[in-house]
Amino acid sequence: MARLVLLLDGKATSYELTLLPVQLGRHPDCDIHLDSGMVSRFHAQLNRDENRYLLEDLGSGNGSFLNGRQLDANTPQELRNGDRIKLGPMKLRFENDVSNQAGTDTFELTTGIELDDGDTSTILGSAAANGYGFLEVRPEDKLRGILKINEALSRTVELSSIAPRILDTLFDIFPQADRGMIMIKNDPGAPLIPVAQKHRDDSVDDSVRMSRTILDRVLNERKGILSADAASDSRFSASESISSLTIHSMMCVPLLNLEEDPFGVISLDTQNPLTRFTEDDLQLLLAVATQAAHSYENTRLLVSHLEKQKQDKEMGVARNVQRALLPDQLPEVNGYRFYASYDSAQAVGGDYFDCFQISDTKVCVAFGDVAGKGVPGALIMSRISSVVQNTLSFTDDVSVAIRRINDHMCHKMVEGRFVTFILGVLDLGENTFTFANAGHMSPLVRRNSRTVDEVNDASIGIPVGIMQDYPYEVEKHNIEPGDTWVLITDGVDEAMDPESNLYSKDRVRAFVDSSRHTPEELCKALLADVRTHAAGRPQNDDITIMVFGRDR
Repeated sequence: MARLVLLLDGKATSYELTLLPVQLGRHPDCDIHLDSGMVSRFHAQLNRDENRYLLEDLGSGNGSFLNGRQLDANTPQELRNGDRIKLGPMKLRFENDVSNQAGTDTFELTTGIELDDGDTSTILGSAAANGYGFLEVRPEDKLRGILKINEALSRTVELSSIAPRILDTLFDIFPQADRGMIMIKNDPGAPLIPVAQKHRDDSVDDSVRMSRTILDRVLNERKGILSADAASDSRFSASESISSLTIHSMMCVPLLNLEEDPFGVISLDTQNPLTRFTEDDLQLLLAVATQAAHSYENTRLLVSHLEKQKQDKEMGVARNVQRALLPDQLPEVNGYRFYASYDSAQAVGGDYFDCFQISDTKVCVAFGDVAGKGVPGALIMSRISSVVQNTLSFTDDVSVAIRRINDHMCHKMVEGRFVTFILGVLDLGENTFTFANAGHMSPLVRRNSRTVDEVNDASIGIPVGIMQDYPYEVEKHNIEPGDTWVLITDGVDEAMDPESNLYSKDRVRAFVDSSRHTPEELCKALLADVRTHAAGRPQNDDITIMVFGRDR
């Protein structure tokens, strides 16, 4: 896709070239309206001839300029990716993502790098980027330059401010420099992006271009490059990006991270043949660039640390919000005891439990595990929490409630996310527990007769949030004096020790079978046994346990 980018007041406005021709001018009917008295009403036109894009001046009063050269009126000129257009004071850039033009060896500010693979430029001088350098060349100047960089960047904590300050300091250190540019990689595999440029004379053209030969060698060999009298040197005839800008002297050095890998470059050039750079200048720039790179890396680490602190604070708030969705205390009713524990693997989790009185004689028990943990699981957990509370405020019929909860969760449920879920109602008068199981592991029941039963799996339905109108089966169980029900999420039986051995469902059953504790004591003892099994291995899933039972 081809486009024109208008550069105005530090902002770039892109115009896609989908319908051609495109007229540019001051008149409101122009496809690209340029609001300037120095632009003619119909100033220029852009058209296409097969695969070529053409720019034509329409007889404007102040002329149209392409890469600094004025176009003849009514004589179309072919555009290449990165070409600079000037109509009066208005500056534009032509971009073509699918470029069929050879010899393109340049990039512009705010764009990616487009360089010629066939560039065979000859480098006139180089020096290794080995820290602050071991050459005893003007050590006092090196020290002065490093101190200047330190002073300029000592209080900088914004990445966007570093590169401009580096260039300001370099223009003080190198009074012969006419132009400077810094390019940075945001990520190791990302392309270089220009982040700052500076001109000693602000009236000159605002674009900066770079030779691939120089850039490749700086990055691949981690070397600083010195080029003297490049514009007049016949060996640079293949490097249009140097010769066309009449650079008489230029330096380009890498910015290396703590692993000595390049993450950017600094380029300086001068167009005055009497003040060209020397080998000493290159050594000085390498020393200053090393300190600048360290400052940049330190600031990036600081910014990352501050972002991490901000995220941790936000996650702390999210953890408190999620905790508020869980019950502060469980029901206190005659003849029954309830207890639950909740431990998320991360700041927030996807496990869920709730237990509250529906009426004087009925208690709702809700227990679930969202597919996934962390923030996604916590968001779905918060949703089902509100759905359960709202649904049970209208009905205590488990069959009706589980279907309404499922239908609500199916509506706009994120693909791949669901909830294994148990919904039950404890009748305190009849001493019965009626529940539906939506894909969760079956509860364990420790009978007063000192046996441990696992509720029949035959009635288990699919998890909540998968299929609307699913007909869940409902079971009804009597609760005898001394009976205790244990519900767990898979963070319990799948807890692993350092050798990756699972705690296992059999061990849960054996522990419940051997325990003669109250619901609270049983819950705490089971959690402690899981921790003992893990032996310090970090928790890899949320762990939630709920125990309730009838007094003897």
